[in-house]
Amino acid sequence: MTAQFYGGIALDLLDGPIRTEYSTGSNGRPTARLVLGEGTQSIAVTVTRSDSTVLAELQEAVAELAAWVKRQEQLRRLPEVA
Repeated sequence: MTAQFYGGIALDLLDGPIRTEYSTGSNGRPTARLVLGEGTQSIAVTVTRSDSTVLAELQEAVAELAAWVKRQEQLRRLPEVA
């Protein structure tokens, strides 16, 4: 997978919205984006030129992150050991 960055960006999701957007680009072609956050506190990942295998990789990576967060939540619930 290759990615093109249009500037350095870091975004902490917290509880911000996640949505998809579909539009027609300035060249008249359909455009699809995954948008994290809102307003000036958002980042958009354009998937217009991606094939389905790249999106499957993204899906797997999100599943890994979800599993990690779940493990961290479980660890926080364990009693402290002296």
